Amino acid sequence: MREHNRAYRVGTETYWMALNVLADLTPAEFARMRATKHDPSTHPVLRAMPNQTNPASVDWRAKGAVTKVKNQGGCGSCWAFSATETIESHYQIASGHLLELAPQTFVDCVQNPHSCGGTGGCEGATMELAFNLTMNKGIATEADLPYKSRDQACPTYTAAVKATGYVKNPSNDAAALETALASKGPMSVTVAASSWQLYGGGVFNHCSKRGLFGGDNTLDHGVQAVGYTKDYWMVRNSWGPMWGEKGYIRLTRDVDDQTFTDKHPADGTACKPLPKTQTVGGECGVLFDTSYPTGVIAA
Repeated sequence: MREHNRAYRVGTETYWMALNVLADLTPAEFARMRATKHDPSTHPVLRAMPNQTNPASVDWRAKGAVTKVKNQGGCGSCWAFSATETIESHYQIASGHLLELAPQTFVDCVQNPHSCGGTGGCEGATMELAFNLTMNKGIATEADLPYKSRDQACPTYTAAVKATGYVKNPSNDAAALETALASKGPMSVTVAASSWQLYGGGVFNHCSKRGLFGGDNTLDHGVQAVGYTKDYWMVRNSWGPMWGEKGYIRLTRDVDDQTFTDKHPADGTACKPLPKTQTVGGECGVLFDTSYPTGVIAA
């Protein structure tokens, strides 16, 4: 960490490391917080095409469409948080009201019969499965179904918000993600986060850069993209506000036009039958799996 931060101070690194709240986690404990997979063969894909030039930058936090940073704790429920946060944002964009919704709804109630990302709950699932549940049964408010950071039986709950569907943006397409962010709102995205543990701030570039803390492009974590500039994607994490830049990370756009090989799809994004590898685009594979709910309304 000292060596890396010395490099940051002289300008040869673009982000700095910190002894943050995750620094003392073992590899197994840290891996448990990153549990999300998706099946690229079963989700509808719609391309967002711009009819005019996108803004130079977008930040949905400044538009009041993003709730406070959440903390998933030791449960592998990143996928549930990513989906919840994006539903919150799209409900605010549609209604003007920002609600705190309940990721515990998805942890408890999403069914995962094909073992996409594990067996569900704290053992992993997908944002798309959460969007499907929002279509069928809706999602409760955080006040009605508080987060417990553990698996529980699916309760009877009162839905606060429902959706009519979801859109999956085309894989590894930076222009499509930028257009979706500019014209629709925040996006649920899957990333390779194994090298994020000691991130303290700055523009992160070490998934695409070889080194002691980099070079891993295994998709394994669900987060929320809330905006962009020409230089980076703004990404909200679910590891609490004491991590990163008050709970956020900036991912470089220098490699938007590059792809990388995820050599361990079983650890990250694939469902059975497992491919041997998969090709992921952008820093930390941020362009590979991006989606958002549609028709988000009060239940």
